[in-house]
Amino acid sequence: MFVGLLKLAPRCSACGLDYGRFNVGDGAAPFLIFIVATIVIIASQVTEAKLAPPWWVHVLLWVPLTIGLSLGLLRLAKGLLVALEYRNDAGEGST
Repeated sequence: MFVGLLKLAPRCSACGLDYGRFNVGDGAAPFLIFIVATIVIIASQVTEAKLAPPWWVHVLLWVPLTIGLSLGLLRLAKGLLVALEYRNDAGEGST
């Protein structure tokens, strides 16, 4: 389904479905920002309250986690948007 980290392939390698007709773009990104931010903020606050580590420990923990969750969930969300557009036969509007 993907040819790169986040780029959709032009067609499905198994069935030949044209992914070009789906407009997923960056639609999933704003929702993931809220989800990932909530997870990281709650985890960092709990860590600070229970362990009180120095600031650099927070940097070592939360920066990689934020990047990893964002990239991992973005692939999942883009795939979900393609599946939803296919299932609901959504497409560009016509006049």
